[in-house]
Amino acid sequence: MKNRIFCNLLLLLLLMAACKKDVSGPAVKDGTAPGPVRNVTVENLPGAARIGYALPADPDLQYVKARYTTRQGITRETKVSRYNRSLLVEGFGDTSQYQVSLYAVDKSENVSPALDVTVRPLTPPVWTVRKSLLLAPDFGGVNVKYTNPGESDLAIVVLANDSLGQFSPRITNYTNLKAGDFSTRNMPDVPTKFGVYIRDRWGNLSDTLITELTPLFEELLDRRKMKGVALPTDAPLGHGGDIAGLFDGNPTGGGFYHSGDAAHMPQWFTYDMGVTAKLSRLVWFMRPGFYYTLHNPREVEIWGSNNPNPDGSFDDSWMLLTKSTQIKPSGLPEGQLSQADMDAALAGHTVVFPLNTPKVRYIRFKTLKNWSNGTYVNFYQIMMWGDTK
Repeated sequence: MKNRIFCNLLLLLLLMAACKKDVSGPAVKDGTAPGPVRNVTVENLPGAARIGYALPADPDLQYVKARYTTRQGITRETKVSRYNRSLLVEGFGDTSQYQVSLYAVDKSENVSPALDVTVRPLTPPVWTVRKSLLLAPDFGGVNVKYTNPGESDLAIVVLANDSLGQFSPRITNYTNLKAGDFSTRNMPDVPTKFGVYIRDRWGNLSDTLITELTPLFEELLDRRKMKGVALPTDAPLGHGGDIAGLFDGNPTGGGFYHSGDAAHMPQWFTYDMGVTAKLSRLVWFMRPGFYYTLHNPREVEIWGSNNPNPDGSFDDSWMLLTKSTQIKPSGLPEGQLSQADMDAALAGHTVVFPLNTPKVRYIRFKTLKNWSNGTYVNFYQIMMWGDTK
């Protein structure tokens, strides 16, 4: 038995030695370089260029590479396999002319003579988006609107003076949306200098748009004054949830809201803010561990009233203040979360009220659809901002 085991081990070692290959270099070695690519065409694109070509007739051709230097003196390379007939050079920050050197490389890493081609990129996305910026006062800050026709991956940086008087980044919004807007928050209603510039993933920067605006006044409403109001048509509660849990100050634990088994969509609950306020925004926080899934609200309407009808109906005593749909930043399938998803969930979903929203005291939070298309609504916290003056 021992001899058989020994023979088997010896055979295995011999097989492994026979199969072992030198992987330190190319599998095929020769000293002949391939010819250069030919019949080159150039399609200039925003901040980039697509270069087409025909391949040399070389049986062991491996790939084609492009080498070019940016205005900042950074040399970049792009490689594509022999199965491609074009490559993309990108990361240019202006519309100047650039020389791109093309090389054919074989399996022995022999490199062909360079074929130089000139590209002249179109206006880069950082400048296209920069020219589209619109700034306006918003509650607690400034609102920034933009268009991004190429849906490029960009960072929009907002500057303002910090506590030390330094003009520094206040917020950075990362986006690849075709159009959008966002706002800074928690700033006093005094004249403030703002700056906004655009940055791409290669470090290209636009110039900075400078303006002075006065943020609109808002304050965080006192959650301790808020309480549920039971009206006949409101969704039944269940599973240990209640409205008071939405105002306990704990967005990741503590109490929570959960509708009961008899609930159906659409459904709503009512609460008294304890003050009459011109609302600026509402933020709700999803149930931890179940972000963008199950019973968290997805499509909602926010209604307001100063004298709700005790029969629970949506009559003239209620007015629709705004609608909102929660969007998962990554767009990943249910159960998969990116870091952007996690960051957005922890920050809460913000519902912004129109500037002409009238003062109200009572709120109806109406859910049209949750993330699972089910019949429950379950989430952890609500925070409200507005002006009570």
